[in-house]
Amino acid sequence: MIIIIGGGDGNGNGGGNSAGPILYAPVRIPIQAAYYPSLSTLLVSFMYDMGQVAIEIENQTTGEFIQTNVNANQGTHPFSLPNIAGDYVVLFTLPNGRVYRGVFEIE
Repeated sequence: MIIIIGGGDGNGNGGGNSAGPILYAPVRIPIQAAYYPSLSTLLVSFMYDMGQVAIEIENQTTGEFIQTNVNANQGTHPFSLPNIAGDYVVLFTLPNGRVYRGVFEIE
């Protein structure tokens, strides 16, 4: 399962303001994530060195929460997740405050 990751402020806001429309431009998301159900593993890849990245993974159905910090210059990071069904949200917070958000479901 590939997880679609988008930018924003972590609160569902795309970063626009109330004074006008939100304009979107093509952007290359520097993070890729995929969930492998057979391994109960979330595999996260960073496209370049982003420094220390805070990662929060929450099962919004049951409330399980995982929080960690990783050094993003190491490329790919596997995260073992409990094989618990639910709707998950993953937040990646970069050192500059930029937040990327992804969602996925475990059945």
